[in-house]
Amino acid sequence: MRRSFPRELASATFALVLAASALAPRPAHADRLDLTGFVARGIDRLNSIGADSLGLSYHNSLSGGMAMDFRVLDLPMGKGAAKPSLHVTGGVLTDELILGAAAPGQLVAVEPVIELSTGVAFELPLDAFLKGNAGVSMRIGWEGSDLLTRSGGDIFLTRSKARLDFVRTTGGLMGSQLGVGMGRDETFGYDAASNRWDVRGVVQARLVGVRAAAATAPPSRPGAPAPKAAAATSDDERLLWLFVDVDVDTAGGVMADGLRARAGLGIDLSEFVTNVFAVRGP
Repeated sequence: MRRSFPRELASATFALVLAASALAPRPAHADRLDLTGFVARGIDRLNSIGADSLGLSYHNSLSGGMAMDFRVLDLPMGKGAAKPSLHVTGGVLTDELILGAAAPGQLVAVEPVIELSTGVAFELPLDAFLKGNAGVSMRIGWEGSDLLTRSGGDIFLTRSKARLDFVRTTGGLMGSQLGVGMGRDETFGYDAASNRWDVRGVVQARLVGVRAAAATAPPSRPGAPAPKAAAATSDDERLLWLFVDVDVDTAGGVMADGLRARAGLGIDLSEFVTNVFAVRGP
């Protein structure tokens, strides 16, 4: 089996995140680790001569997975409360896709896949520097993954792309994004894996949110009037949301192109666990 840098990096990333989340002290309000899950129904469209000749241009599938986003470092820049930050991401996904030929002589086929992904991104909140852009961040980084699939040779297929995305970070559409990526994707076949561009759009609509607890009033000085505790306010955190995720991918020319779309339900596992324990109590 050939060695894969994305898979090795993903394993190291998860180990570091687990160690950091267990050892690094942080305030309760500064949630650095976001863990989410989802289930979705998707459609996979592969536009290629091989897929069309075998009648495999379209395929519907049920997918599910988990993703994590770990905010490693905040940078002391900008004037607003939102600061630029460095993020490490990762996840696991199960799906069934139309796969191009991974080697000369192979045929296009519909295969179940398990995808292990990782990435790194620099997030720049636009409202830290510009007025009128509250709630939008620009993310620049890299995403890579390995897909465990076919038996026999070429068991692992890889994806590796540089990305630029604009992400909504507050409000009812929190998590929605629009971006572009460029790099390699072997799921489209060995002859069309390199120099691929994709445009990705995600719309997420919050169904259930959570609210921050009322702040505790600071102790008053002797003889001074007692200060009032701050009222509870919305902290813009999602607990449950609907989403539509569309990705159009092309290598240009006569090479294979693709459309992959999913619609489903997402849940913030970190907030879910926190709120369950808050309701139950110690």
